[in-house]
Amino acid sequence: MALTVAMRLEWLKPGAPARKAFRLPGAGELYREYASRIARYCAFETTGSPAEDGIVWTCDPRGKTLSSEALAERLRGARDGGAKSLSIRVGGPDGLAQGGILPALCWSFGPMTMPHELAAVVAAEQLYRAWTILGGEPYHLGH
Repeated sequence: MALTVAMRLEWLKPGAPARKAFRLPGAGELYREYASRIARYCAFETTGSPAEDGIVWTCDPRGKTLSSEALAERLRGARDGGAKSLSIRVGGPDGLAQGGILPALCWSFGPMTMPHELAAVVAAEQLYRAWTILGGEPYHLGH
């Protein structure tokens, strides 16, 4: 199946998403591992600036908690609905500023607070997991 959606994880906190931005030991390596896995399914990039087009999902503690399967269904909807790009915005420790663009999905990892670097890893892992669920691959059930 050819995939036309391009995904980007937008690191919207002070500082670029460079190697030094991941200060937690191992977080950068783990994030890059999942980013490379996602790239098997679609074009995937990490950036420090927001895109001006396409579908936007935000990661924010005020958002909706989703199971991995529900996230996969949202991804399927975006992909099969003809989305050309999907931007996932991860804000700082207080979430993203209110106002501005209205996201198609405001996604929460739950009420817990976590370091920004860990939130980026969780987002990347869950996006990879969603792609494997859509592909019927064993990763989801094997972990």
